[in-house]
Amino acid sequence: MNNSFSTRIVNALSYFSIFFMPVLFPLIVWVVAKNTDCDHSIKTNAMKAFWSQIFPALYFIFAILIISLSLTSRLTGILFGILLTFALLAALLLFIYNVAMGVKMLIGRE
Repeated sequence: MNNSFSTRIVNALSYFSIFFMPVLFPLIVWVVAKNTDCDHSIKTNAMKAFWSQIFPALYFIFAILIISLSLTSRLTGILFGILLTFALLAALLLFIYNVAMGVKMLIGRE
């Protein structure tokens, strides 16, 4: 395997890991690539995949904190609905982003 092909495979797997090992696989690739002399695109794409996969979880935690600080029950229900809608929309968009970037890496259009 030449370096270009193996780099493309690792980059694509970082994004496609949303199907089999979200957050964890890109984090492992990012840490290993940062501590070794790898292609710079592996570090960059692993970092992008990691943040795009962990962002919905961080947003959900933030939404729960906001809801727990809310004082009235009616406001809590409305706020929860709005924040949950945005969280699901962000998760869907980031899922599509990860799949599109994985395909882009496989076909070699960096």
